[in-house]
Amino acid sequence: MDHLPLDVTHLIHDLETLAGFTEAGFAGWTRRAFSPAFIEGRAWLAAQMRAAGLTAAIDAAGNLVGRRAGTTTAPTLVIGSHTDTVPGAGRFDGMLGVLTGIAVARALQSADIGLRHPLEIIDFLAEEPNPFGVSCIGSMGLAGALDRAALDRRDHDGRTLAEALSAVGGQPAALATVAREPGTVAAYVELHIEQGRVLEAANAALGAVRGIVGIRRVRLQLIGRPDHAGTTPMPLRYDALAAAAETVLAVERAGRATPDAVATVGALTVSPNQENVVPGVVDLAFELRSLDWPTVERLWQDVMDAAQAACAARGVTLTVGDVGDAAPMWTPDWLVHTIAGVCAELVPGAPTLASGAGHDAMWMGRIAPSGMIFVRCRDGRSHCPEEYAAPEDIAAGLAALAQTLLILDRQLD
Repeated sequence: MDHLPLDVTHLIHDLETLAGFTEAGFAGWTRRAFSPAFIEGRAWLAAQMRAAGLTAAIDAAGNLVGRRAGTTTAPTLVIGSHTDTVPGAGRFDGMLGVLTGIAVARALQSADIGLRHPLEIIDFLAEEPNPFGVSCIGSMGLAGALDRAALDRRDHDGRTLAEALSAVGGQPAALATVAREPGTVAAYVELHIEQGRVLEAANAALGAVRGIVGIRRVRLQLIGRPDHAGTTPMPLRYDALAAAAETVLAVERAGRATPDAVATVGALTVSPNQENVVPGVVDLAFELRSLDWPTVERLWQDVMDAAQAACAARGVTLTVGDVGDAAPMWTPDWLVHTIAGVCAELVPGAPTLASGAGHDAMWMGRIAPSGMIFVRCRDGRSHCPEEYAAPEDIAAGLAALAQTLLILDRQLD
């Protein structure tokens, strides 16, 4: 295995420093996209990129890109993730991937090693949910998927995404210039905490990701009739919540009965929501996730059949609202094999696993071979202050990322 002078102590210090750019008034650490804390953190991050021998600039899609020239004109190798957070977040989600990329660049500079391929370290804009309702904004831009409808979305203050993008240095009018054509990126690799408990259960610090699950998100409205809860006999009720309850259980059954799939009802609104009134209307949102898209389609049909039966039995009307699909991203077999081999050499028994969460790699996978390295996180916690990855696991992740990069630089044209 090749060895670079990787400075884990410097990396841990960088994690602590970037986490310090946080918004007041939240538990844990909060650095929402477009916030002053986010912009300040990015200014610091750009300085770290330059100190590691990278040029640093914000592209038209609002991504902060650090670039290192290659010794040939081969397509670019890209390492990336994000530095924005959800409210009340931890110190590792996203930022670990960006900062390990800079740590690799720092080691290459220290050892005076030139790569055949140009190298880019990218802090993608707004991977997390935000008031505009568009996640993975920056990676969508690179994939050519950030359209006019997305740019016209408004936040609660009436500001458009296009305006917010301009405020962080992006150029909405020039988005076409930033979209990468297939073939211009040799490969994309993202290191990320797992945000789950598979690695912890396997007693493994690292894992190779074989793909990112597809997601179908659905909104349903169940319309019955509000009536007095004391004077309306049970056979004469049109109880929307009772029908919704059966639908919730149908979603749970679908997930429990299907290996490698999950199904969740995450939001429920009841009207009039009075203890002495038969519920008249329920708005319900659920999602289905699997790496196998036909499984998602099958579970969708199972849930809808159950929901329709539950509503028909009660005289409740079922309306399907928004249906949003995100297709699975499969890592190419050769790239899974490469990453898995590196992980296994560093951590014997390191597993391969699917990512149940979405990442920027989903969008990069549309334009280039894309893979991920997962690092174990304690108790699978994420998106909360308790999120934690041990220094020795971070060190293993950094070594795996560096080794994967060197192999790809040698092997890819």
